[in-house]
Amino acid sequence: MTNPDYTHLTLVVDRSGSMSSVRDEAQAGITTLVQEQFALDGRFTVTLAQFDDRFDTVERMRDTPFTFELEPRGMTALLDAVGMEVVRTGEDLAALPEAERPGRVLFVVVTDGHENSSHEYTLDRTRELIRVQKEQFGWEVQFLGADDAAWQGQQLGVATTRYTNNGAGNVAVFDSMSRSLRAYRLDPSPTAGFSMPDEVTTG
Repeated sequence: MTNPDYTHLTLVVDRSGSMSSVRDEAQAGITTLVQEQFALDGRFTVTLAQFDDRFDTVERMRDTPFTFELEPRGMTALLDAVGMEVVRTGEDLAALPEAERPGRVLFVVVTDGHENSSHEYTLDRTRELIRVQKEQFGWEVQFLGADDAAWQGQQLGVATTRYTNNGAGNVAVFDSMSRSLRAYRLDPSPTAGFSMPDEVTTG
């Protein structure tokens, strides 16, 4: 049996060049979200990866707060990033003794751009990897897409939230996510689920 008081969050964050205009707000939003979640009771770990046409791990299974720094560059290898991190997070969790595995897993993808440079993972392959983790291991998967980037989450078969690609929009979407994650973690029901609105607006 997994640990019902343990939640793991994996964040896969777009750092392609188009993120330059919202860099400060995205950094602050993610940093605040992480700090708020670590302030709650219960075990919590974070894996954070960022991608452009390359993929890098920033933190893996981190169990203390940290400050996120985003350096926008490059293109958008969305499918490669999501596919690789689904596999790696799955491997990390599988390596734990069952009693030490998180009872709740949330996998979140954040992007403001369209897939344009993946080479290893196709849409079908990535969607199937996600389906297996959702159905067999109970992962919650959420796609945060800026403006017209949101449709890609629907293609992947996951819950999708659209937000406005400006500074206020980034602040709002990470605040909404933090509140939703707090509610998910504090819900004592074994069938609790993570939920965000279809669209996060500002003003």
